[in-house]
This record gives sequence, structure tokens and C-alpha cells, in this order.
Amino acid sequence: MKNKFKLFGEFVREIAERNNLRPSDLSELINCTKQNVSDIYKRRSIDSELMLILSRVLNYDLFSYYNDAEPIASFRQAEALAHQAALDKLTAELMHSTELLKQQDEVIRLLKEKEEFLRK
Repeated sequence: MKNKFKLFGEFVREIAERNNLRPSDLSELINCTKQNVSDIYKRRSIDSELMLILSRVLNYDLFSYYNDAEPIASFRQAEALAHQAALDKLTAELMHSTELLKQQDEVIRLLKEKEEFLRK
């Protein structure tokens, strides 16, 4: 999914608006002036420290803005493939263990039958 925003600041503005925060409200939360918030809304990018502060205040992962951008998209895809491979391996191990447990349950059942037979 491509990002619909040309500027990172537009993305921040939309998240703030979704939280019903006016520029003056946001300025108080991040301890700056209303003009600084207006400037943030016009920026193409911001430094990571400010992005982290805004993410906390807005309760939104602003770093996700870059999820579809390269090389992050490739990193995320490789990470997802690695997780899927690990999940597939664990699923196979679980199925094998489940089958072993069924076999052991069957052995226990047969031994109990044998024990009952020998008691009679």
C-alpha cells in the first residue's frame, strides 16, 4: 500500500486530527509553540527523536509511515519470510509431537488392556 501523503507532516497532521488535537493542543503536549507544530505539518521529514515524541503523544507508530519505502519494505518482507519459515518448522514439530503422543496413548491403552486381561 503506497503512502497517500506527500509530506511526513501531512501524515502527522492527520493522526493529530484523528485524535481531535488542534495545533495548539499538540504544541502543549510536545512543549513547543503552535507555530512549531504548523511547521512540523509542512515538513517532508523530521528527526527520529521528534518522531518518537510525537508517536508517544499521539499514541501512534509514526515510524510506520516508512513501512512501504525501500529498503524498509524489503527488510520487513525478509523478516516476515523468516518468521513464516520458523512458524512452519514449529508447526511441523508440533504435528510430529502430537503424533508421538497419540502413539504413546495407544501403547498405554494396550498395556492397560493387557494388565486387565492378566488380572482376570
